[in-house]
Amino acid sequence: MFNALIIGAGKIASEFDSIKSESILTHAHAYTKHSDFNLLGFYDIDKEKARLAAKKWNCDCFEDIDLIKSVDVVSICTPDNIHLESIKQAIKFNPKLIFLEKPITNNLDDIPYILDISKTIPISVNYSRRYVPEFQNLAQRISVGEFGAFLCGSGYYGKGFIHNGSHMIDLLRLLIGNVESVNKISEIKDFYQNDPSIDIDVFFKNNARVSMHAVDCNNFTVFELDLFFEKSRIRILDSGFKVEVYNVVEDKIFEGYRKLQKVEDFSTQLNSAMFNAIDNISNFLNKKEKLLCDVYDGYEAIRYA
Repeated sequence: MFNALIIGAGKIASEFDSIKSESILTHAHAYTKHSDFNLLGFYDIDKEKARLAAKKWNCDCFEDIDLIKSVDVVSICTPDNIHLESIKQAIKFNPKLIFLEKPITNNLDDIPYILDISKTIPISVNYSRRYVPEFQNLAQRISVGEFGAFLCGSGYYGKGFIHNGSHMIDLLRLLIGNVESVNKISEIKDFYQNDPSIDIDVFFKNNARVSMHAVDCNNFTVFELDLFFEKSRIRILDSGFKVEVYNVVEDKIFEGYRKLQKVEDFSTQLNSAMFNAIDNISNFLNKKEKLLCDVYDGYEAIRYA
């Protein structure tokens, strides 16, 4: 078994679910559920928060990070602005891998240091939709040309381009391919002063474009994508819990016209993405399988901020 330590004891580390929850939404729940991991405990500068998390998940609370021993995997669940500091703490253990919450940082100046550290210690990044089998399958279907060439699309998100918009960039990279260029249009500061939500056109191969629109997160949370292909339309709804596929058909009323008709409608396992991420880490360490989202994917998701 691999010994796991969680640095940070907030929502994504501990609070979003419990051991009795059907969904697996936290690092603690995923480690607890997976047979290849032993959750050692939590470290947080907020000692009370770490104590409560440790009690909840029946593990240890560490007050002095320098006294922790025998750590194989470190989850970093601290605020975006101190990710590099947390990584530097983690490497003291010489772990086999670091599991880093997205984004890898909100300070682009930190990127060279993080990439350099990853040359010695592998870093997996938690862009959750990467770990959803339905999205991996959808990417495969797109890559073999089932839906035809990609034409254009639009997306809606909020709560910061680096913090949340990078989720959309990463999913687009999985489905469509590498980003060729971007054109920033406008921005709103709906949550973070140093990380605005940006209206941005993202260009892919053959100048195909996705327009990402910032929606003020103080009104509601939204994450949706609408992608058009030569033969199909794919709608990703409800943060990625639901996917609709439409195919081109002949219009039975207006002769000579073609329209889009829904042919597929399915739910995804987004509520199990965290467990799948931990399983991917286990398979990487045990079987040398590829990390589904490595530090370079994490870099590509924020490089255009």
